[in-house]
Amino acid sequence: MAGGFRPIQDRSGHPYIGKVETYAVDATHSTLLSVGDLVTETGNLDASTGISEVDASSAAGLITGVIVGIDFNMSNLEQKGLAASTAGTVKVATGKDMLLEAETSDGTFALTDVSGNLDIVATAATQTGGLVNSNMTINATGAASSGTAQVRIVGVKDSGSITYPAPIGTTLICRINESTNDVVGV
Repeated sequence: MAGGFRPIQDRSGHPYIGKVETYAVDATHSTLLSVGDLVTETGNLDASTGISEVDASSAAGLITGVIVGIDFNMSNLEQKGLAASTAGTVKVATGKDMLLEAETSDGTFALTDVSGNLDIVATAATQTGGLVNSNMTINATGAASSGTAQVRIVGVKDSGSITYPAPIGTTLICRINESTNDVVGV
């Protein structure tokens, strides 16, 4: 199963065109970061640049956006992802109208869960050979009727070919519900 969140379009139907904001990551962060990981502003600034810092989002916390790029490190051009305990900068898609796709884990997904809210599974990225993969997914075992979970489900990718309840690994289309950039639940 592939993990990670991928921006696909905005709520008006326009495709994602790559709008990003640059954020710093402090050397004290504790997990490998990857494209596709959701991140949250930490409330700190990088003292040398004045850029706001982010770290990997946790389950049941606010979300700023999704990493869509990791700036290269001139002293380590072989770097894959952003290793734990390594400072750097990342490009984050943060649009409040942005729709993302991500796979489910930890249970089945009922068709009646569309328009509900679910939390994420904030599993750290892993490196296999030369590839770094995000392992963040949507936790399908939550109560989708909750108004205060992290992502709002707006659809199911390839819904016509799925038998419900949908199995683990079903790709859902969602938007950030609990955001550091907007009012929760709007």
